[in-house]
Amino acid sequence: MKSTKKMFIIVPLLVLCLICASYVITTKFITSNNNSVPAEESVSTTAEQEEVPSAPESAASDSAVPESTTGMPVESTEKATGDASKIQDIISDQTTSVFDGAVGEQNIGMAIYRNGSELTASLFTANEEDPETKLLGTLNRNTSSFLLTSEDGSITFEGTLSPDTSKGDQLTGFSKNTKDQSETEFHLTLSHSVGSPLEGRYPLVNADAADVENFAKQIKLNIMEDKRQEFADLINYPINVTINNKKISINSSEEFIQRYNDIITSDFKNKLSNSYTKYLFSNSMGVMLGDGEIWFDKFNDQGFRIYAINN
Repeated sequence: MKSTKKMFIIVPLLVLCLICASYVITTKFITSNNNSVPAEESVSTTAEQEEVPSAPESAASDSAVPESTTGMPVESTEKATGDASKIQDIISDQTTSVFDGAVGEQNIGMAIYRNGSELTASLFTANEEDPETKLLGTLNRNTSSFLLTSEDGSITFEGTLSPDTSKGDQLTGFSKNTKDQSETEFHLTLSHSVGSPLEGRYPLVNADAADVENFAKQIKLNIMEDKRQEFADLINYPINVTINNKKISINSSEEFIQRYNDIITSDFKNKLSNSYTKYLFSNSMGVMLGDGEIWFDKFNDQGFRIYAINN
């Protein structure tokens, strides 16, 4: 009897132990499987994030930009690196961008028209006797670089585009002249832009570019050579000027000539002597000469006339 009672006690205990052991093993197995899922997902997510090109791959892509057999940059089909929008805005597409600066010690201006990656440019100076130099070339947006060559191949401008410098949007590099084997550093800063090709750069003035710039040359020549009467005849009266820090109105050419020395001072004359008469800034108000010292426009009954002198 005692033996039977012991069996009734031992058997349930054994069954209970087996159930507990089974539960522990099953729990560990499930926990192990559940813990492995986030780890796999984490690896997969990390791999997807690392699909962005690493620095070495990006650098290799940049160095592999193709060039033509002539050495001129060829625009790659690869995605442009850096802030492409800012770079392209320095020489905007379908726009004439006008730059001011220097090649070595010589002050120059350069107007560049861009059509896609193709560039058409004109190099000019403030000296009216210097001829314009026409250049052709390309823009490589991947490397932020450009190359311009004169029609006879004697002059090249090769450099890079630098947006938002302390002096503004700039073109910098070296100009080479095969005639004297010289190589000179240049720095050009974006001055203004005109939304048209070179030959139609004054759309709001309703006049040919040659007529606009010939009038600008006439203004500058009369000031440089003190041709007072000729200069006075180019003005639309009445006109406001500053004399002794006071604004006064001049009503005729005779009155202007009488006050000429008070208006066209040596300082004003020096500013105009360094001004360009080509590729001038213009808007709906007319055309600006220098840094705003003179404004002129086309009047229906008189043709071109000066309407503002900021002396």
